[in-house]
Amino acid sequence: MMRRLSIVAAATALISPAAAAPPIPLPAPVQQDVRCFLLFAAAVNEAGKANNEKAREATSLAVMYYYGKLRVEAPTLDLVGAVRQEVTAMEGTSKAKEVGESCDAEFAARGKELINFGETLQQQAPQSSSSS
Repeated sequence: MMRRLSIVAAATALISPAAAAPPIPLPAPVQQDVRCFLLFAAAVNEAGKANNEKAREATSLAVMYYYGKLRVEAPTLDLVGAVRQEVTAMEGTSKAKEVGESCDAEFAARGKELINFGETLQQQAPQSSSSS
């Protein structure tokens, strides 16, 4: 599990300050996915700094998962603005741990689904009889 609080701090450091922008309205599921995206992106950065290639690869997969999910559910979303907004919203709160656990659980569940899918594909399919 990622160290959520230090990751939010890392995410804050990664994001350049921007002029005060109007709030971006985010439906709750999109807001959650933006938060997951930013936490995993910060974790990629932290894993890179720590030369932890295994963690960097795993967290990179999660970044791609949440990026793809956001592109489908909110294709016109200003992701940079949304990430800046959510980093600011999470800064100094205890939300990061709770959000991070939820993100980890969702990503692990999707990973398990993919493993099950692959195992199902590997099983020998019933052979159909051809009538010639």
